[in-house]
Amino acid sequence: MEKGLTTIKGLFTGDKAFSVPIYQRYYSWGEKQWDDLWSDLYYLNTTKKHYFGTILLKSTGKLIKEGLEPFDTYEIIDGQQRITTILILIKEIVNQLRSLNDPNMERLLGKIEEDYLRYETIYKLTLQGDDQSFFKQYIINNQEEAIDTLTNSQKRLKNAKLFFRAKLENRNLDLESYKEFLLTLKQKINDLEIILYDVDNDSDAVLIFETVNDRGKPLTNLEKTKSFLMHMVYLSAPKNVDLYLDCINERFSNIFQLFEQINNHPRGKNLKEDDIQRYHFVIYQKNLKKRLESSYRYMDEFKEFVKNLNRTDITKTIEYVLDYTKDLEKAFHTMKEIVTFPKEKQNGLLLHRIFILERIANFFPLLIALWPKYKGKNLKSLLKMVEIASFRIYAIGKRKTNAGLRHLYNMSFEVHYDKLEFSEIQKEFIDNFIKVYEDDKSFERDLKIENFYNKISNQDKKYLFYFYEVYLQKTAKENLELDIDNFLKPKYEIEHIWPNSTKKLHLSRKKEIDHDNYKNKLGNLTVATKPWNAKWQDSPFETKRKYYKDSGFRLQRDLEKYPHWGLEQIETRENQIIKFVLDFWKIPEISYNI
Repeated sequence: MEKGLTTIKGLFTGDKAFSVPIYQRYYSWGEKQWDDLWSDLYYLNTTKKHYFGTILLKSTGKLIKEGLEPFDTYEIIDGQQRITTILILIKEIVNQLRSLNDPNMERLLGKIEEDYLRYETIYKLTLQGDDQSFFKQYIINNQEEAIDTLTNSQKRLKNAKLFFRAKLENRNLDLESYKEFLLTLKQKINDLEIILYDVDNDSDAVLIFETVNDRGKPLTNLEKTKSFLMHMVYLSAPKNVDLYLDCINERFSNIFQLFEQINNHPRGKNLKEDDIQRYHFVIYQKNLKKRLESSYRYMDEFKEFVKNLNRTDITKTIEYVLDYTKDLEKAFHTMKEIVTFPKEKQNGLLLHRIFILERIANFFPLLIALWPKYKGKNLKSLLKMVEIASFRIYAIGKRKTNAGLRHLYNMSFEVHYDKLEFSEIQKEFIDNFIKVYEDDKSFERDLKIENFYNKISNQDKKYLFYFYEVYLQKTAKENLELDIDNFLKPKYEIEHIWPNSTKKLHLSRKKEIDHDNYKNKLGNLTVATKPWNAKWQDSPFETKRKYYKDSGFRLQRDLEKYPHWGLEQIETRENQIIKFVLDFWKIPEISYNI
């Protein structure tokens, strides 16, 4: 293959086929990258040259045949995101040209498809895993029938196609002008300049990859880590370097696939791969003086450690890299298990509650360290501790998001390296975390604040009331199915029993002051459906009381027993709720038999 400066047309024209190796990440470009590419092409003067970056290929040494035509095959080591996107755009240009129903165009369109997309049964680009069948059917063959399940990368492929289709269709042009626009755009793609590197082995690919700059979406820290570690092994390994590089490639391939599964789950859709790598750094890296501070600059500290190790002992460098990548893969596998753990399984609902509280990020390093060791035993008590801490410290105590992180991170490291027995984990977590940041005295104080309604989020208030509702139903020997996810939906709202507005209450001045001091306290709050709250929220208690008895919630039905509502009733009910809360989210007992 021609190396050095060439064009996109020069890359694709001829008997060549390309594949994205399994260890590369799946398609990750989004609207920003698509729009950048579109703008570059749209505003490009046809008389000007445009540099499209470097493309790094590795020859497989294999041939595939269609009839008498043998095709050389190449793996795309760098540039797969750009190449994939360009082919999606080319296919949409072909689709638009074909929609013009010009028989004189068919020969040209067939040639474009043979050069860039498919020659008979040979597809010019093969993606990895399940993405290939989707790319082949949905993108290349235009089989756009509904697909039940889409991975995140497949969604991005689909959205890229729809993005470019919309860009191409939104042209207020006559047919001839539109055809000219499409053909000019295709010619601009043909002429995009690239620098092409073609290598024979992984070690050469690593060396070149470290010295070239890619265009498009910036590399994540995880991708940079892979490149950095492969480069360090390349520099350190006296022999069999490709065996080590293959091992690292395979592990990162597994990591990227695991992250796709994490990211494709509702619980993991906002997780970033760099965050998971940082959590792993917290529990894995030894000899950190300040683990919390180091976590914020983990890439710099990690790279400096490996470089220093390489200066003193190249053998230990290879050992470290192999151990690190093995442990990192294990961490991603553990995270996948945690994120996708069904709530129907034993302890699944308890884990689900931790996710619902939306403070789980603080506990991820600890959970990654604990999960492999205790998922078969003691998991319930450990998850309960985390749920209690999350609710007490962050939901009700409203501590800063980084409160206790230093202790949690140090503890996670000790758990990872088996420095703590189970009872010691309990003691550390309870005595030095829960009791320090939200002991019973602080917890009760925070539940009794006057401005409970405004200080505590609606989600957290409803979370509390969900379990109080379950408790009231059990006490009344009712057996109503109450789903927590349904209960937390916007169709249910927090209601002020003594109305928030006094316009219909006709209160005296003293009562107005009392109302202002008590209206937002926990004891004056309940849960109502959105329509119910919209209709009755400003009505006097005496009016609401008649309708409480028909509520689907015991939280409201129990209010009918009060003939009137005021300070005394609010305090009485608040004390009842707090008594329940202190018991339900009580600090666990510790076994001191260490």
